[in-house]
Amino acid sequence: MAQGSQVHHVEIQLADADRERYLNLKISTPRHPSETTERLILRLLAFALLHEEGMEFRSGGVSQGDAPDLSVRALTGELRHWIDTGTPTEQRLRKAAKHIPEVTVLTHDGLLRRWQSQHGGKLPAFDGRILCLEADLVENLSPSPPRRIRWQMTVTGGTLYLDTGEQTLSSRLVELS
Repeated sequence: MAQGSQVHHVEIQLADADRERYLNLKISTPRHPSETTERLILRLLAFALLHEEGMEFRSGGVSQGDAPDLSVRALTGELRHWIDTGTPTEQRLRKAAKHIPEVTVLTHDGLLRRWQSQHGGKLPAFDGRILCLEADLVENLSPSPPRRIRWQMTVTGGTLYLDTGEQTLSSRLVELS
């Protein structure tokens, strides 16, 4: 863990009716001093929404540039699922998709507009999928996340409902590719 990192302890109760998954997740993840709260929130949402057995956050935090934000490895150690958040480069995604069976990006529509403009009005071309949330959900969770986070998340009919105990938020969850 990098010096000055803040560790967030997270409990998420997930009821994903769309994928027929019902999980109680407990995780801890450091937030590097240079990491924005928006990125932390996207990583936590990706962990829950895309959760698979054996999923791990990038070791070493955001400073490990070549590794995915989250990953799932086979029992042999081979990388099976590469997960990035935000607006990764097209080259990074293409390189990952050449060697890894599944590549996914979780972003929100505010970042998506900037990402498209960086690629001439189109999304990056790679063999994978992009999941997009509404920016309001991420922005409402981002101002100052506590060190202990407890969320109840429900996904049904392509909509994410998230209860923090203090606020209830919702967002469409759209697959773009």
